[in-house]
Amino acid sequence: MKQWVELLRFIGNRVYEKVKGIVGSDRAKEVMGRGEFGDNTVFIDKLAEDTVVDLICKSSMACSILTEEKGWVEVKGRYPIVIVDPIDGSLNAKRGIPYYALSIGLAFDNTTDAIECGYVINLANRDEFWAVKREGAYFNGKRIVNGGYKNLGVVAVEGLKKETNPDMLTKIFRSFYRVRQSGSTALDLCYTAVYAYDAFLHLDKARVVDYAAGKVIVEEAGGGLFEWLTDKRFSVGINMDKTVPFIAVPYSEVIGKVVEKLK
Repeated sequence: MKQWVELLRFIGNRVYEKVKGIVGSDRAKEVMGRGEFGDNTVFIDKLAEDTVVDLICKSSMACSILTEEKGWVEVKGRYPIVIVDPIDGSLNAKRGIPYYALSIGLAFDNTTDAIECGYVINLANRDEFWAVKREGAYFNGKRIVNGGYKNLGVVAVEGLKKETNPDMLTKIFRSFYRVRQSGSTALDLCYTAVYAYDAFLHLDKARVVDYAAGKVIVEEAGGGLFEWLTDKRFSVGINMDKTVPFIAVPYSEVIGKVVEKLK
């Protein structure tokens, strides 16, 4: 797995160099088509994705790729599945808001339980997060040490829309001191892993490209992802469908307190 981590870090820094000069520009926003997950593909998405796919194909690694814009790409085999979101938070990147990331997860079977490696780089400030299953999670080269339960003051959310249940919104805003929607699921998960957020609430249906890497990073830091309003571990198949909402916490034992607040 060490070779994979080295490759992913190399790719992340190449993507950083490629996109840093065009963030927030008209060129970044240029629509290039529609991606396989149904959203418009803009130039900055395509540039980042092409860089990732090209570097993986040039490596000696056997794998297949599931990426937001191209969908499935077979390289030299089926597994691992390299799950890529080239720009998670692309609206932020298009508008020049410094909160967007490259997210890459590796799964060795067709379920999220089989994600064994994750890498996320904040393409705005170069913060790096990575994790290997049973080997720990790292933030800028230092192992993340779980400090246990602290508080439930600040939470990140994703999926606040006009269709969101107003009763749930009321519960969320009354239950926590501060609520933030920053626009990148991958980064929200990673900053939850280091207790920048005390929990992360994904309110609508999620896509595996958004959370694949962050899931293993949170888990290896001592936390976990759980099905919405339950203490059941979040687990779904790896495909292009949107799945169920979830809650992430940096310390697994705190999930009951989060659920209690929201019910």
